[in-house]
Amino acid sequence: MFLPTRKPKDYDCGLNLDLMIEAIPRIEDKDERIDYAKRVVGLIKQSHISWVDEEGNSPEAWQHFFDLADFNPEDYGIYNPYTSGDVDDAR
Repeated sequence: MFLPTRKPKDYDCGLNLDLMIEAIPRIEDKDERIDYAKRVVGLIKQSHISWVDEEGNSPEAWQHFFDLADFNPEDYGIYNPYTSGDVDDAR
């Protein structure tokens, strides 16, 4: 009835963040999947506020998201804005 317990990959963010990241490949709509990934990165930014600059940008948070994922986010249309040249609008 309950999920098996395990340690979170990032103690500051917690196990719920791990579960959110694991859910991304199951989201069928590409735009919804990208928006969801940006919410995940926004949570990472909130948990690691020292990684975020005055404008809300954080290359570290995006890299952390890519490191935590057990899959390649680029396979699902999710790109790091700091390598793709996009704007970091994850909040």
